[in-house]
Amino acid sequence: MRRLIDFYKLQIHVMRTWRPSSGSRVRRILATLIVSVLSFGGAVFLTPGVDLKSGAGPFATALLAAIVLAVLNVAVRPVFIGAFAGVSVIAVAIATLVFQVVSFLILPVFVHELVVTGVIAALVASFMYAIVNTILTALFSISSDDSYFATLVQQVSARQADVVRTDKPGLVVVQIDGLAQPILARQVRAGRVPHLSGWVRSGRYHLNGWEALLPPTTPASQAGLLHGNNDGIPAFRWYEKETGRTMVANHPEDAAEVATRISNGEGLLSNDGASVGNLFSGDAVRSYITMATIKDKAQGLGQSKTFFSFFASPYNYLSTIVRSGAEVFKEYVQARRQVRAGIVPRMHRGMPYPVARAATNVALRDLSTSLVIEEMYRGAPVIYVDYTDYDEIAHHSGPERGETFDALDGVDRAIATLEKAAGSAPRPYRFIVVSDHGQTLGATFLQRYGKTLGDVVRELMGGEASVQEATARVEEWGQTNAFLSEVTQVKGVTGGIARRALRSQTEDGVVELGPAGEEEAEDKRVEGAAPEERPDLIAIASGNLGLVYFPQMPGRVTVEQLAEKYPGLVDALAGHPGVGAILVSSEAHGSIVVGRAGIHYLDEGRVEGDDPVGQYGGRSREAFIRLDGMDHVPDLSVISLYDPEFEEVAAFEELIGSHGGLGGAQTQALLLHPTEWEVDEELVGAPAVYRQIRRWAERHLDLRFGKDGTAPPLPMPERAPAERSPAA
Repeated sequence: MRRLIDFYKLQIHVMRTWRPSSGSRVRRILATLIVSVLSFGGAVFLTPGVDLKSGAGPFATALLAAIVLAVLNVAVRPVFIGAFAGVSVIAVAIATLVFQVVSFLILPVFVHELVVTGVIAALVASFMYAIVNTILTALFSISSDDSYFATLVQQVSARQADVVRTDKPGLVVVQIDGLAQPILARQVRAGRVPHLSGWVRSGRYHLNGWEALLPPTTPASQAGLLHGNNDGIPAFRWYEKETGRTMVANHPEDAAEVATRISNGEGLLSNDGASVGNLFSGDAVRSYITMATIKDKAQGLGQSKTFFSFFASPYNYLSTIVRSGAEVFKEYVQARRQVRAGIVPRMHRGMPYPVARAATNVALRDLSTSLVIEEMYRGAPVIYVDYTDYDEIAHHSGPERGETFDALDGVDRAIATLEKAAGSAPRPYRFIVVSDHGQTLGATFLQRYGKTLGDVVRELMGGEASVQEATARVEEWGQTNAFLSEVTQVKGVTGGIARRALRSQTEDGVVELGPAGEEEAEDKRVEGAAPEERPDLIAIASGNLGLVYFPQMPGRVTVEQLAEKYPGLVDALAGHPGVGAILVSSEAHGSIVVGRAGIHYLDEGRVEGDDPVGQYGGRSREAFIRLDGMDHVPDLSVISLYDPEFEEVAAFEELIGSHGGLGGAQTQALLLHPTEWEVDEELVGAPAVYRQIRRWAERHLDLRFGKDGTAPPLPMPERAPAERSPAA
């Protein structure tokens, strides 16, 4: 009872202080009322058993019904919220559903011209009302992030016991996965991304860039951005000869293992920070939908009140369902339109991708935004969130296609919501927007030549070799699986229902949706096997970087060893029209990059013939040196062709927008930061960006890192990163 009284007091406070920011309160109320009237009319029209008595005026009846529903929502629904908030998400959802049905059942008491024939009719009508309301709200762009109930939920969050109240600013780092700096700049010029454009054009923020060295992938870049260390991550997935294990960065066990290798306890989130939707935690105290901490019972969605917040409105979850369905439908329409218009390159975009798109572009974006707001209302000093919407759609549609830019606009709206919510947080916040890499368009290697990279290498080995390939599109399901895995681990009714519903897709507490099951089974068969029991060849795709291993040959295989066992293999592979460069070790010359008509001797600092490195531009030589120095570097690191006219590559996996290798915008990541924050060093490689963000936080926000803020501040850089010196 005490909880209900406190909740009513809070509600009265919000009613007195609520000030919608988008237009006047009167305009907003009128717009909402009109939508409610139309929604009620739609519910009556679509629901058998709900009707108006003869002679009743339809508009007056709908108006009165909409007003009564609004009064019931404001006066009665808090009872359900207050009573069930401490039980579970499912309890709140069920209570909300019951409230909706009861509201329609008792409407005829207040609206005498209305007839509701029973519970089933009331249930259907309540759903029809919510669905029509959701559609009309979206069509008329009536924002909900500053609505009365959103404000109420924010105030609930702000009254948590562990809130940090201070004048010292905090930092929110927003990662827009896969967005290249030049593409964002073009969108600003084109008049899209209005919120970010406003930041830049007002002079408040500066759009900078940084160079992502090999490999430009989320695991390597995010490890560098969050921990300042991305050693030993040569791709999104890679093979480790010592153990016979194929590592996949968005598998929880592998992500946790990598996290232990790269963390020194001074991550970007190490002093009471929060991680949302990432692969690695940055040593955060609280992590949500974060792959490396899924199995940590002290982390995850079970520690969040956002589930309750999400279900506090009777239309939130229905809105998510409706918009997710619309996203699936939109994907089919857009995919069909590509085919009919003859747009190339393109790829097959059928199931299950439309579901993955809806999850990232609707549900997970909304949830991630809510989690960040919750952490801002807790007063977390540093928050890092990864929005994967743009990257997901760019892989399948292309990084500069209309539907991809629509997703980017959605992220822009989410950032606007975060900045708006920050205005009511218990501490001020500054924002940084960063990307982990860009993407480059191009028809895939298989589309161009009818064979995979593994097929080509196998033929060059004589055609009898046993081959294991890893080319499935595992990246797109990572965040969805992380979310579902955390839901299954929530205590109480919510977790129990989720565990039962997903038990056929769950192994060792981890949900594994997506098309990579056969690869995982093959990986487990090879892991731990003696060298002679392993396949002759393992070929792994990571964008337009192909990782080729010879598992039965110990250590890093040299070009001389390959020439002895498979004569002509390297030269023939380098001469393939789909291959641009091959990094390989040489006993005589150290590390070399072999191309169709030339060799670049990295250690000796010289080139014979046409330079296979220079064709990729930028920091390509430094990128090869970086990859060459990593643990678990492949025996052959194959970079696909690069077409400089269209800036296209040929990915070794079936994605027309790719990253992981070299060529085009995939290495041209972005860094959007407050204009007065000066860049101290050349931003080459993700660890340099980590150092820069940390120095900004220390210098301008007086934030400290390490457990309890005990790590000493980073020193200023003395010089730019040095390249490898040529051998004497």
